[in-house]
Amino acid sequence: MLGLDQFLQELESHCPKKAIATFLNSEGECFVVDLTREADKVKYGYDRRAKALFRKKIGQGCHPYGSLILRSFTAEIDHLTHLPYKELRGYILKSFDDHLEFEKLSPEMLFACQNTDAETGEPLPLEQSVRYC
Repeated sequence: MLGLDQFLQELESHCPKKAIATFLNSEGECFVVDLTREADKVKYGYDRRAKALFRKKIGQGCHPYGSLILRSFTAEIDHLTHLPYKELRGYILKSFDDHLEFEKLSPEMLFACQNTDAETGEPLPLEQSVRYC
């Protein structure tokens, strides 16, 4: 599928050691998969079929659009919280019968989306040790 392989390469390029991909399709169905880097390969989930299932979920033409948040965990420790810094990236996905298009959200848009209550429009408490990329 045109675009799907490029999208997976994009996700894998932001997985230094561990990451979590959370996909939400246009029907409100959520799919979460852990990514783990082992040398120069990225492993999807804990089952050998996880990558194929993930590819199917995000590449289906029956869901015209969706979004994905990638949370990558860095080796750098926040001296205030003593937690590893987490880098967040957001993507809008558009699926067609034979290909996938994706658009990366700007850090500012991602910050607004992640820190605003969707129902009330009110700001949410800020999460610590997070970088919006």
